[in-house]
Amino acid sequence: MPDLNLAALAAHRFGFGPRPGELRVIAGDPRGWVKGQIGRQAAPPTPIAALPPAEDDLLAFGRWLVQRRMNNGNGARIEERAEREGVTQEELQRLSVEEDFVENFRARATRAVAARIEAGLTTQAPVHERLVHFWSNHFTVSAAKPAAVALPPSFEKEAIRPHVGGRFADMLLASTKHPGMIVYLDNWLSVGPNSAIGQNPRRGRRLPGGGRPTGINENLGREILELHTLGVNGGYTQADVQALAAIITGWTYERPRLRDLVNDDVATRSGAQLFEFDADAHEPGPKTLLNRTYAQTGVAQGEAALSDLARHHSTARFIATKLCRHYIADDPPQAAVARVERAFRDSEGDLRDTMEALVDSPEAWETPFAKFKRPEEYALSVLRAANIRELPPQAAIAALTAMGQRPYSASGPDGWADSADAWLTADLVMKRIEFAQAYAERIARADVDPVEVGQGCLGPLLSDESITAIRRAESPQQGFALLFGAPEMQRR
Repeated sequence: MPDLNLAALAAHRFGFGPRPGELRVIAGDPRGWVKGQIGRQAAPPTPIAALPPAEDDLLAFGRWLVQRRMNNGNGARIEERAEREGVTQEELQRLSVEEDFVENFRARATRAVAARIEAGLTTQAPVHERLVHFWSNHFTVSAAKPAAVALPPSFEKEAIRPHVGGRFADMLLASTKHPGMIVYLDNWLSVGPNSAIGQNPRRGRRLPGGGRPTGINENLGREILELHTLGVNGGYTQADVQALAAIITGWTYERPRLRDLVNDDVATRSGAQLFEFDADAHEPGPKTLLNRTYAQTGVAQGEAALSDLARHHSTARFIATKLCRHYIADDPPQAAVARVERAFRDSEGDLRDTMEALVDSPEAWETPFAKFKRPEEYALSVLRAANIRELPPQAAIAALTAMGQRPYSASGPDGWADSADAWLTADLVMKRIEFAQAYAERIARADVDPVEVGQGCLGPLLSDESITAIRRAESPQQGFALLFGAPEMQRR
């Protein structure tokens, strides 16, 4: 028998809310509707597929960097390189006169955010798209760091999307090897003190500022342990951070040549194709991590360590807790966490099996509105309820920024917070009300009943109190503003 209550819960808790007419389709088998979307996806959504790859994102920043140097009077050094590499003055001049990179990046960022929002609005698999958002936040790469400013969209597209519904170990390896993560967490600067470069720094490649890397950088090693695998209470020590950082010294990416920077063509290589192991930067010798010694040489040492971390019992517990916190409650029920942890462990990190265990947990269906939607989830649910399939990209960015969640721009490697206290502030709630009012004004029509729209979105979960308030509205615009601002629309 169709169950509209469970259908509404499925659509909001696991997806981005239904579009008109979808609730009754989901009601036939809410759990099956969710499970049918948690496996691998054959291809990314069309707007995502059209985004440039990592190589082009890297070149965008490099072009800006060269232009800035020339504008700061350092053109002589660039011109010397140009002569050595056979780059003509005409080609070089294009860099010095092209539009400032900030403007170029604005267009690039707008395109990427518009693609992400369009995918959320139009997808026929909103559960899968929500999982992309979850894992992209778990393995955060943020535009808030200047050197990584253009990389988050290609990182999400290349390192996260292909592995949603696959194996956690594969996603961990892909994310760690991607230039986005390597640049964001500074592993390209990491050099073992006993490596060939550590012993003779002049052998190393120069950094953008002209210097050379001089030692081990622990940033990526620390975040792999604290944020990506074991969790802050996962049983590792500072010695383990140092060991993992040493294990992945030499994990870097192929740097663009000046010839690449003066070429206006869109580059085509993915982050996986750009990964490079620099043996001269790798700290030699066996290393001990979590009481296990890794005697492998070269890149195999890091691959073996990551494989073990992906299967560690603390990783299973950490991932299960994060998933249950995201989908069920800020204080996740321990019975559900244990169930999901067991599925992760028994399947050796199969993310489809892990999510199926969560969907099969009764706790996931017992308490509607236990979670406060983050701004992007909230905005997408409002727009899907109103059947909006596209909107001005700049308006979308401005609204999400005002509500505190500009896509691809988390303030740190721990990503966006996943509990209500981070979003239930007076200012951010007011921004949501302003968003509700703005889109109510855009879509309000005399022949469209906001109560019907609300029931199509929330079914029986739309409360009698909200229905009464909406019906008493003085205009369709006010009715839609009350609907979009209702507590039921804010939660899942």
